[in-house]
Amino acid sequence: MVIFSLLVLYIYSVFGFFSKKSSVSVKDFDLCHGVDEFTSRHFDPRLPAIIRSGASNWPLFEKWDKNYIINQFGSYQCKIVRDSRPAFSRETQSLKDYFERFEGKSTLTLEKYAPAKQKLFLKDIELPNQLFKKSDIHRFFFFHSVKDAGTLPHVHRDAFNILQSGVKHWIFYDAHERDAPKGFRELQQCRLQYGPGNHMKDWYNKEFSQLPKRVEKVYTCTQNAGDIVYIPHQFSHAVLNKSEVMGLVVEVNSRK
Repeated sequence: MVIFSLLVLYIYSVFGFFSKKSSVSVKDFDLCHGVDEFTSRHFDPRLPAIIRSGASNWPLFEKWDKNYIINQFGSYQCKIVRDSRPAFSRETQSLKDYFERFEGKSTLTLEKYAPAKQKLFLKDIELPNQLFKKSDIHRFFFFHSVKDAGTLPHVHRDAFNILQSGVKHWIFYDAHERDAPKGFRELQQCRLQYGPGNHMKDWYNKEFSQLPKRVEKVYTCTQNAGDIVYIPHQFSHAVLNKSEVMGLVVEVNSRK
């Protein structure tokens, strides 16, 4: 009887009857493999990736700090973000005023790409690079945020998040309406439950542990300064800052 019970437990464990769903790590991608390999491994199948030290040799990595941003882009208008739904923020100030008057808040400068803007933030990244060129860019934004702030789950076009300083914890799941209906429904519910005025840390503490049970697969990774994170089109992603952070996000047009 004991042998039979052990055999049943073994079979159950092999076939996952007692297994717990948990998150999996986002795969690293080494740029030495080239753009075609990146396209086949990540862009085409819509899978997130982290490129370790992918921007560590770009000018922004050495140049950017608060004083540089104020001196170079101080008059640039930015959003003042007081929660973890920055897309809904309406309050604007100059970057100079933001850094000097809004301690403890966050900011971003979301806008469509225009060639005239090349002389601003984009002048400090490598263009073209192995991931995108100027003609690929749809929009971009500079961001700065504080420890324990972040961004609640949301989706957008394919994008590359370039972290100049700090540490960020990322959470992903597919939310494509056709390909990932569970994830799509989860994101819609999250938008209703955690709208403007809510904070990422609260969502993380209340929801993250249960998320693998509600969607097909959850991916996570930790991004350090100099790393580039690839966010696929319609892939829900959320970020919790583990420190003060600064960087640039570039959204790209879909490839044919």
